[in-house]
Amino acid sequence: MDFGRRLTLAVLAAASLARLAVFAYAARGGILVGEGRVTADIAVNLLEGRGLTLSESMLTPRDAGQGGGGLNDLTFEFYRRLDGFYGVLRPGRPTGFFVPGYILFEAAIFAVAGHGNLLAVRGVQLLMGLVSVWAGLSIARRFLSGRWLALAGIALALNPFELYYEAIPSTQGLFSPLFLVSVLLSLEVLERGGLPTAAAAALSWAAGYLVRPAALPVSAWLAVCMILQSAGRRAAPPRQAWATLLFVAVFMLSLVPWGMRQQRVTGEFRITPTQGGVNLWEYNGRIFSDRFEHEQQGALTLYGPLRESLLGRLRRPELAEFPEFRDEPEWYRDSVLTARTIEFLKANPVLLARLPLLRFVEFFKPFPLNRFPVAYILAGLASFGLVLVFAGAGAVSMARRRTAGAIFLVGGAAVYSLLHLATAAGTPHRVAIDSILIVLACEGLRIAWSRRTAR
Repeated sequence: MDFGRRLTLAVLAAASLARLAVFAYAARGGILVGEGRVTADIAVNLLEGRGLTLSESMLTPRDAGQGGGGLNDLTFEFYRRLDGFYGVLRPGRPTGFFVPGYILFEAAIFAVAGHGNLLAVRGVQLLMGLVSVWAGLSIARRFLSGRWLALAGIALALNPFELYYEAIPSTQGLFSPLFLVSVLLSLEVLERGGLPTAAAAALSWAAGYLVRPAALPVSAWLAVCMILQSAGRRAAPPRQAWATLLFVAVFMLSLVPWGMRQQRVTGEFRITPTQGGVNLWEYNGRIFSDRFEHEQQGALTLYGPLRESLLGRLRRPELAEFPEFRDEPEWYRDSVLTARTIEFLKANPVLLARLPLLRFVEFFKPFPLNRFPVAYILAGLASFGLVLVFAGAGAVSMARRRTAGAIFLVGGAAVYSLLHLATAAGTPHRVAIDSILIVLACEGLRIAWSRRTAR
């Protein structure tokens, strides 16, 4: 058996043991459910014939897996006053607050394992984590070899952030494997071409979008790379142009059914969820609203100083407050929140420079700012903390190769990061590109080691 196969088996074995341990820990209640019960409730309603709707009972807190406490009570009081989860998602009405991919994923599991069985969701996500590890190792194999490939494999198998979010019933547990498989197929398209591979990549990216719309900019970056690759070759075969057209067409057509469903609900064709407005407010307006006083400790630590320095100096501060909705539909609330937040940012352009800097910290922080056990902090520093040290140098080295695959990989990670720095950023948003950052970090470490030994 050659080195490549032995390494793959060893990495997958280590990943399996780690995920088995995490599953046992989660089964004992060591990892909270958090807000995963929202999509789970919609999935159960879908199975029971009520369509994509939220139950009225979701506007009342549950002690199990919710953390309890005064902050929780205030949050749900706010939801009930506005008759909407997050202030937008109306119970008992057809919703487009989430794209449907993760809800359908949960519904499929519930159909087999029992309605509302979130432990089964955790287990399936941890199993799918092996797909993430395999895809990440396959990506790494294109750019690394020998000890550096082995190091990347170990880091991929034991990444504590990936393990943690695979054990939480949330979109990240499904998005990571879809994202990495999509990246792998994208590299295949750029390296070997072919219409079937282009179609498969388009379907994979579309599936990723229907779990998290954050897949869109990276899929668009692939289309740009395909166009540039064809334009850079004087005698490029016609099939390369056809592959690009096929990729774009299949991707767009895959989203048409969801857009048509949204048209029936909102009256307009749209593929974006109605979650965008509340996300925009949460990461831009909420910080300067009265509701921020009841925020979690991590947010207070990061955004509190900026809030204190600008309160009383902001223009049109009323736009930062959440509107007192009454009986408005979900799509209308989304549009109002979007418009108000954009107007607030226009009135205070200084925020366009300062908020992304704080989101940069929140996106790339190697340990949680909220209260977590010391073990979580140490694990973060020992893993992603080291990745941060070498990933930048690895990205520069990779880009200098000037191959289509290397440029796509580095550019894709950059585009994905910039999207979140401009909109909403946090560790759950970052985890999907952790595997790419690990590959870049191992490349950076390789360069540093080679220069050290050359002295």
